[in-house]
Amino acid sequence: MQPLEGFRVLDLTHVLAGPCATHHLRCLGAEVIKIERPGSGDPMRALALQPELGGLPPGFRTLNAGKKSVVIDLATAEGRAAILRLAESADIFVENFRPGVAKRLGLGADDVRSVRPDVIYCSISGWGQSGAYSARGAYDHVIQAATGMMALQGNSSDRAPVKVGFPVVDIATGMAAAEAILAAVIRRLRGDKGPITIDVSMVDSALSLMSGPASATLATGRAPEKVGNRGFVGSPGAETFATSDGHLSVAANTKGQFTTLCRLLGRPELAEPPYLPGNLAGEAFLANLATDELREALGAAFAQARASELEVALNAAGVPAARVRDLGEYLAELYPATPGIGLAGDPVALAPPFRWEQDAPLDVPPAPRLGADTAMVVD
Repeated sequence: MQPLEGFRVLDLTHVLAGPCATHHLRCLGAEVIKIERPGSGDPMRALALQPELGGLPPGFRTLNAGKKSVVIDLATAEGRAAILRLAESADIFVENFRPGVAKRLGLGADDVRSVRPDVIYCSISGWGQSGAYSARGAYDHVIQAATGMMALQGNSSDRAPVKVGFPVVDIATGMAAAEAILAAVIRRLRGDKGPITIDVSMVDSALSLMSGPASATLATGRAPEKVGNRGFVGSPGAETFATSDGHLSVAANTKGQFTTLCRLLGRPELAEPPYLPGNLAGEAFLANLATDELREALGAAFAQARASELEVALNAAGVPAARVRDLGEYLAELYPATPGIGLAGDPVALAPPFRWEQDAPLDVPPAPRLGADTAMVVD
C-alpha cells in the first residue's frame, strides 16, 4: 500500500512549483485531479508552441505523470461551482495563484472549508500570502536575483551575475510544499481537527536552500564572497581544475586526502612545507590554507593530467572526484549504474529522490492529455 493511497488532491496549480508538489503526492499514491484552463491547459503543455507534441512535452510529462486532467473555466460561475463540488471529496487542495486571486474567485481556504471542513489547503506563491511584496509576481530567475542566490554564483572577478542553470527555486518550492502537506496529513491522522492552511513561498524556499551562507550573513552582517568552483571547506584540494581533457572537480579536504592527490599528480612535495604547515595531523581539515603559490602549482600539475584517468585513480584511493559532465553525459554514463528514480510508466518522468528498499520502481501512468478525465470526474 502506498502512503497516500485513498487521498484525493484537487490541484489548481500550473507551470513548475505547484505541479512538482502534487507530483510528489501522486507518486506517494494520492489521486491528483489537475484542473486546467480550456483550450491551452497548463502553460507547460506548450500547445501553441509545440502542437506536434499534443500537449505532452517532456517538461510537462515529468511533473504530471499519473494525474487526471479536468478542464474547467474558472472565469464562469458554473466552473467555480464545479470546483466546489469536487472539493467536497478532496482531502487536499493546492493552488498557486497570486495571493488574493483564489479568494476573489470564491475558492479561498474558507470557501473550500465550507464544503469540506477538514481539507488541507495549501497556497504556493512567490512572496508569501502576506507582507508588502505579496502581490508581486515571481519567476525562478527573478527570485534568484532578489534573494541573493544569483549573486553567490561565479567567481569574485565576474562582473555579471550568474543564475543557477535550471529552475532550482521552483523545484525546491514544490518539494517544500509536498513536505508541508505530508506534515499536515500526519496532523490529521493524529486527530488534529482544526483548520490547516499552508503558506509556501519561493523566497522562503530559496532562503532555505541557502541556509549555510544565510546563517553566516545573519551572524556577521556581511554577505559571503563568491567561491566560484571551489569547495566550501576552503581546502586547496577542493576545487574544479582544468586538465588536458576537460575539468575535474576534486574534494581533497583532509591532509590525508590532499597527500594522496599530490602523489597521484606526481607532485608529492605540494603536501609538505613550504606549501603547507608541517604540524598538521594526518586527517586535519585544510580549511583556508590555499595560498596563491600552491594554487598555481596545483593548476600546473592538473594541466598535465587527464581528467578521465585521474577521476578513476582518485576515487579508488578514497578522494572524491568527478569529471565535469553535461547532463546528457551523466544520464548516459553514470546514472545507469545507480538505483535510479525513473517512473516505470513513462521513460522521461522521474519519481521523488528516494526509494523504498527492495521495492520495484514506481509504476505511474503517463501524463494525461488535456481534459482526458473531464467527463469522468465532473458531473
